[in-house]
Amino acid sequence: MSASRGLIRLFTLSSLLAAPLLAQIDRGPVPPAEFAPCDVAFGYSYVNTNVSGNPTVNLNGLETSAKIEFLSRLGATLDSSYVRAGRDPGSGHTSYVLSILAGPVFVPLQNQNTRLLVRALAGLSLVDSSAPVSELYYRGWQSRFSWAVGTGIERNLSVPFAVRFSADYLRTKFVNSAAVVQPQNGIRLSASLVFRFGTRHEPRSSAARQP
Repeated sequence: MSASRGLIRLFTLSSLLAAPLLAQIDRGPVPPAEFAPCDVAFGYSYVNTNVSGNPTVNLNGLETSAKIEFLSRLGATLDSSYVRAGRDPGSGHTSYVLSILAGPVFVPLQNQNTRLLVRALAGLSLVDSSAPVSELYYRGWQSRFSWAVGTGIERNLSVPFAVRFSADYLRTKFVNSAAVVQPQNGIRLSASLVFRFGTRHEPRSSAARQP
């Protein structure tokens, strides 16, 4: 999967996620949006990437995150995920990716119950995989700088719970069959249950105005 194809898919997905939220804009005044100074989330994560140079590998696992908001539209998050693939029938080895990333989060659109999130993350990823060398398999693992950019939709359930669906373009590195570290592109999708602390309201002045 090329970087350009990954970015196009991410943009398309974010547009589809944002459509219901955008449809509610310019319908007159709405109640003030709810936000919380901090939250924690836990859920499922799926990554499609080219570990060990394979065309694509599907990895499944868990994602956890913690977010703090300095303003109602701006904050920072610490995100970690662990995903793994099934055992390779040739090598008998299971590949996995462990990522710990942090960065800013921006909320460009929101209403009373729904928020559109945009984030840029950077940190470290540990990639463990096996690459074929002739009739043998070379197993290599390494941790390197990695980064991700993505978007998501957060929907209120009931105070203090919400659900969050996210899509990220993930850039990590792996060890290939020549024992050389090279970059890899991936798409990460996640669905999480969010627990918020100290929910507050955005001032009414930021609510939608009548035409």
